[in-house]
Amino acid sequence: MKELINKVTVTGVLVKNGIEEFTTKKGNEAIGGDLILRTADDSEHQISFFAHKYKKDENGNFTSELGYFYEKYLDAKNNLKDIEHTADDEKPDIISISDGKFEANDFKSQDGNVISNNKITAKFINRVEPKDYDSTILEAKFEVEGIIESIKDEIVKNVPTGNLIVTLNAIKQNQTDFKNDNSYEVDVLVPIKMTVDKSMANAFRTAGYYDGCYAKFVGTLINTAEIVETVEKQNFGEDIVRKVKTYIRKNEIKSGSSVSTIFEHDLNQEVVDALIAKRKQTLIEIKNGVVSKNNSTDDGKETQAPPTTYNPFAQN
Repeated sequence: MKELINKVTVTGVLVKNGIEEFTTKKGNEAIGGDLILRTADDSEHQISFFAHKYKKDENGNFTSELGYFYEKYLDAKNNLKDIEHTADDEKPDIISISDGKFEANDFKSQDGNVISNNKITAKFINRVEPKDYDSTILEAKFEVEGIIESIKDEIVKNVPTGNLIVTLNAIKQNQTDFKNDNSYEVDVLVPIKMTVDKSMANAFRTAGYYDGCYAKFVGTLINTAEIVETVEKQNFGEDIVRKVKTYIRKNEIKSGSSVSTIFEHDLNQEVVDALIAKRKQTLIEIKNGVVSKNNSTDDGKETQAPPTTYNPFAQN
C-alpha cells in the first residue's frame, strides 16, 4: 500500500538540546533524546530522536560500522547551541524539522490508569543558516490522515466551549522495500486528539464528517501558556488580584479534506479490526504492567498486524 500521511513540521529557536548517548534496556549503545523548539507564538515543541550506534547487517545483527544517524546526532549533541548554553553575544540555533510524525505515547500513571497522548519523533535535524534567520517563519504545523474515532463537543468545567474535539486514528506503517513507494504495511494505530475552533465548528459539521469515516486534516500545533488575571472586589482597601497560569496544548485543525472511506485507501475491515485489537491489547498490557510504555527505546518490536486492504467504529 502507499504511504499514509502523518507529517509534522516544526521550525523554531532551540530552547534545549537534550541529545545524549546511552545504553538501551537490551544493552545496545545508542544516542537520542529531545530537542525543544520555540515558535513565534511562544509555543515550545518537543521533538524526539533515536538511533543505534552501529549499523546492522542484512540479518539484523550489529556491525562495527557507525550508523549514519548516530554520527548526525552526535554532531547535534556536541555542536547545537540552545538558549541555556548561549553566550550573551551569541544567538541560539534555529532548527527546522521537516519529517516529524505523531506517535502514540501511553504510560501508566500513579493512580493505575493509562494516560495516552502524543509525542513527535523525527529523523533529520536541519540547522537554519544565520543568513536566513530574518526570512525564516517560526511555526509548527501538521498534516495527517486516518479514521475518525469520535467527534465531541469540548466541555470545560461542565460548560460547552463551542469548540469540537476530534479524535483521529492515524496509522503508523513499516516500509518493506525502500525502493518501492507502494511497499508500506500497517503497524499500529496512532490516536491524535485535535481541536476545531468554535469559529469553524459549523463548517466542520456541515462538511459531513462522521465516526468511522476517513479524512485528512491540516492544522497548527500550539503548546504555550497564558496568564489569566482575576480581580476580587473588596468592601474597603485594595482589591485581591490573582494571576493564574493556564497551559494551552492543542492540535488545532485549520482545514480538512472531503470525506472518504477506508476502502479508498488500500484498507479493509479485517486489517482495521486487527489494528483496533492490537491497540486495545497494548493499553491492557501497559495497565497490567506487562510493558511500562509502548514507545520505549528498548530495541523491542511490536507484533505486526496483518498486511493488507467496514466502518471500524460503527456500533453493531
